[in-house]
Amino acid sequence: MSRTTYYFATNPLIPGKGVISIFRRRNGPLPADEVFSRDGRWHATDYLRLYRLGHDDDDLVEVSEADANALIDTWTRAWGLVDRERT
Repeated sequence: MSRTTYYFATNPLIPGKGVISIFRRRNGPLPADEVFSRDGRWHATDYLRLYRLGHDDDDLVEVSEADANALIDTWTRAWGLVDRERT
């Protein structure tokens, strides 16, 4: 059974620790890490692996799928991508 874990990347230099990116890790036989992009799609990324190795100054916070989807909905509306399907 595969499980997907969602993360918000926050920057401590932004007031209120604003979320700057949304990531997900799809765990399965072949785990895949992805970042949500301004084109309204998920794209492969090495960020989560590199973060665990200490290669970033941003903070990662594990969040629920519902929280991730709520922020994605807010962002896609703001970006004018409301009618696009997220894959």
